[in-house]
Amino acid sequence: MTSTDERVMSVRSRLLAYCQARKIVHSEADLADVFTAIVIGFAPLFFLTVRNWTNASLLVLFLLALHGTFQRPELYRALWADKRMRWLGAALGSAFAATVLSQALRLNIQPSDYDAPSRPLAGVLILLHLTARKVNFIRIFQWTCPLSVLVCAVELWLNPAPVASWGRWSTYFVDPLTFGQYTMLLGFLSLFMINLFERDGPAAVLLKAAGFIVGVWLSIGSESRSGWVALPVLFAIWLIAIVRIRDAKLLVAGFAALAVGCLLAFIFVPVVHMRIDAALSDYTEYFGGGDRDTSGGTRLSLARAAWHLFLMQPLHGYGDHALPPLQSIPLIKSYYTSQLEYALVHHGTHNEMLQNMLRSGIFGAISTALMFGVPLVVFWSAARSQVRDAYAAGVVGLGYIAAVFCFSLSTETFNLKYLASFYALMIAALAAQAIWTDPGSQSSSRDRASRCGSTQESGE
Repeated sequence: MTSTDERVMSVRSRLLAYCQARKIVHSEADLADVFTAIVIGFAPLFFLTVRNWTNASLLVLFLLALHGTFQRPELYRALWADKRMRWLGAALGSAFAATVLSQALRLNIQPSDYDAPSRPLAGVLILLHLTARKVNFIRIFQWTCPLSVLVCAVELWLNPAPVASWGRWSTYFVDPLTFGQYTMLLGFLSLFMINLFERDGPAAVLLKAAGFIVGVWLSIGSESRSGWVALPVLFAIWLIAIVRIRDAKLLVAGFAALAVGCLLAFIFVPVVHMRIDAALSDYTEYFGGGDRDTSGGTRLSLARAAWHLFLMQPLHGYGDHALPPLQSIPLIKSYYTSQLEYALVHHGTHNEMLQNMLRSGIFGAISTALMFGVPLVVFWSAARSQVRDAYAAGVVGLGYIAAVFCFSLSTETFNLKYLASFYALMIAALAAQAIWTDPGSQSSSRDRASRCGSTQESGE
């Protein structure tokens, strides 16, 4: 063995030992487990700053999972014995199934429509792989999450061109709405992870606190009201699940402090005042019979039009390219404008549930309910676990899925490919950690697989 080979072996051994000492991988892990942990752990790092970073991470993990499935099929099969795994598989595969069923009923197959739904579907195999490999995602994510927010701030400073183009804070491929939503989310998740496993040192607390503060600051600068909507929900999860305040008086005091903080922001932060005031003005104008083509007014009309269209064709929807002319529909005629039709055709309904109902009918509604509801139940259960790593996955998962649901009320959250990939990765990583670390899981999922292998060997 040459000296170069020895150095490579030494680096590998030290990397494996480091990951095991930090509990990123389990005590019997190998380098394949370490590589898997690094890919999933670093997937969020450049989520909002490098185009295709998230999609590439999904592809690499899918290929690793595919290889693992062929290597040890009995191990992956045994994992399906856990009821949570079956429900998560149904949720992650539901968008693809809804597209297949609705297109089959319409007798109109459009291969391009499967692009975004295929990403959560790939997440099913990644979920199995991360569970089998026993990867502790949050042990890395607690560092890459705040760093991803700080990287966004550096990107804005180094490349102001997108800000000049959009007129609001964003990066070169992320629109301001999405930018504001996910900087708010990643900022709060950074706050969630302070002292999550053990007492953090001063440098760790500073990094995570900076991630939180900068994340909220970037979200405000993006002027994304759809991102701000998640703030009280994330604050509530932090207060109840992380700080663990149970006293009613203290909870009321906490929410009162939040309300005062929001009021002060409305009074003293010009961009917050401007955006909230504009929204109130839009809704007053709309319900007062005035201009319907404002930002808020158009969204209200989009919701009404989507519901009326769904009622006309509830079974299989219209797909993405076969909406009827709105002016010809009596129920829509009373609030029709040309801007409404343009917005619906080119930008969608600005609501995830309504968009999927419009696209895939009742199958789209079921799919959306599964994609939000199943992870919510899994993470809620994990957040009550006595095992620290399962609890960590639960509270972070709750924060993630609750925030994305809030975003979905005023934007489509899975239409963009990189957002669908990020959803697949986050659900797979967090749910896998919740499942394999939870002592109440048929935790022995992997043990059962080992017993299965032993039985086969003794049979031979």
